[in-house]
Amino acid sequence: MGCTKTFRVASPTMPRIIKQEFAASPNDIYYALRWALRSHGYPIAEEDLQNGVIKTRYVPVKSNSHYVDVFGRPDYGVNGAYHQLELRLVPHNGKTEVQIGSRIQSVVANLKSTGGEEKMILGKITDYLRSPNAQVTNLGVQE
Repeated sequence: MGCTKTFRVASPTMPRIIKQEFAASPNDIYYALRWALRSHGYPIAEEDLQNGVIKTRYVPVKSNSHYVDVFGRPDYGVNGAYHQLELRLVPHNGKTEVQIGSRIQSVVANLKSTGGEEKMILGKITDYLRSPNAQVTNLGVQE
């Protein structure tokens, strides 16, 4: 027989925030975020458009997205952990800063985000905002 009683409940951790500023309106960023989140398996749980906050549902951590520091080295073999992305849109001076963090729930103590998922979403915002007529040169992308 297996154990049928809950003996430990995970509590959410506060996320480490990664920030990036974009030369776009909060409205443009909002549509880019919705596209990026949905296309990468993050269903939206809450939207507080008045305050510029979007939260995803909790999804399982990926094999390389979260780790535990064991003897000074990252251990990525975490199972049974879930995380939620929280995003904030902060407009100022005609630009919009996006703040993103991964809130983790795990029965494993001290689980941390690698920042990979957060950076991937920020990169997808850049992809969404790029002009469809952009040209690639030896100096990078020119619009």
